[in-house]
Amino acid sequence: MTSLPRPVSSSVGQSSAAHYGTQPSAGKNICLVVGLTCLLGFLVDTLVLSTPPDPLSLEWRVNLLQQMGDRSIILLFAVALLMYAFFDQRRLKRPLGFVSLVLGVAFMLSCVLVIRDSLILQSETLQNISNRQQYVQSQIDEVRNGNTDNLTANLTADQLQQASQQLANQASTLKQDARHDITKAGVASMGNLIAVGLGMLGLGRLGIRRS
Repeated sequence: MTSLPRPVSSSVGQSSAAHYGTQPSAGKNICLVVGLTCLLGFLVDTLVLSTPPDPLSLEWRVNLLQQMGDRSIILLFAVALLMYAFFDQRRLKRPLGFVSLVLGVAFMLSCVLVIRDSLILQSETLQNISNRQQYVQSQIDEVRNGNTDNLTANLTADQLQQASQQLANQASTLKQDARHDITKAGVASMGNLIAVGLGMLGLGRLGIRRS
């Protein structure tokens, strides 16, 4: 005689459902903890880098924006984790979405400031190199005209011409290096800010979207 299948115990089914039901909650709690930690770390870094505040200083602004651009991916990661943790809580998800939109717009607009400050810094750096070159060249011209002491009076015209040529070559090399370094740093900062800004805008739209 064929035996009938034994019914599955209801307690086993309930415990299995409870087990799988707690996994999403645990994962969101982990994302919440990690997201808050990353956010706190970003805020502490920004506070330290901006101290003492001197927004009128060109060097201060350039350095701050470069450092923030390098660390902005941490902020994006933090907001993404918090968005996932609050995704089923509309009361918290929408405000976080609006904050993410504001941050995205701020990062995108800061690119304009990066371009402006980089151009000004490059111009000032090149001007400083030119001023130093002119000062040293004036010293060489004084030696050539004989308006100097006995220590440099024995220098020949060829030696003075060679010194002038070396000075011009060094100044040209310094200017090229300055242009390259400032442009490279500005492009890197702008790229990070644009990428994170777009990511923030995407998270913001996801957060304020009606579900």
